[in-house]
Amino acid sequence: MVTILLYQGVKPTQKKAIIIDPINEESEFKTRSTNLLTENGYTVTYISGEEVTVKLLKNLPKDHDIYIFRVHSTCINNRTWIFSGEKYKTESHPLLQLADLVHRARPSLTSAYYFAVSPELIQQYNPDCFTDSIILMMGCEGLATNDMADAFCSEGASTYVSWDGNVCLEHTDQTILALLESLCIEKTSIIDAVNHAYTQTGADPVYLSVLKVYSHDT
Repeated sequence: MVTILLYQGVKPTQKKAIIIDPINEESEFKTRSTNLLTENGYTVTYISGEEVTVKLLKNLPKDHDIYIFRVHSTCINNRTWIFSGEKYKTESHPLLQLADLVHRARPSLTSAYYFAVSPELIQQYNPDCFTDSIILMMGCEGLATNDMADAFCSEGASTYVSWDGNVCLEHTDQTILALLESLCIEKTSIIDAVNHAYTQTGADPVYLSVLKVYSHDT
């Protein structure tokens, strides 16, 4: 059963984080990430599986301090696409399909097709949504090009963090957990948190991709 879980932190009115996880595979990531954040003053919303629809990605909750996207993603022809948890249907979202804002995609050759959304959809439908937010994009090739980072930062995000190539799920889980430990417990800057995570886990052992940081200021 797909659920949306709300975890109450120590100071729920001060800091908010949202974790968007259409992959929803059993792992320690859900427990450890929510514990790290709630124990350090965040209210955490966790949205998973089929609840991660195109509609959700068109209307993301506004003004969270941290957005974590535990998603499949890919870069095709210099455009980055984020997978939803909504299975593809030809008749669904016809106008968005015609506008090339959503597309069918699958994470592997044997999997079902899902809707994937473009940077243009994120930007057009989430105006001024991410004021001074940190975006942690855990999927493959989130920074193979800058278009998705630009989409978030143009709508207010201060920093966008992702991989410059393909990445294994276990490796991105462990790296982002190390980053959150540094950010929440040591109270480091996001740059220092990324550096700390890299010293802990390194590049992806299979694809050799590296976690990188993007902002409009750097």
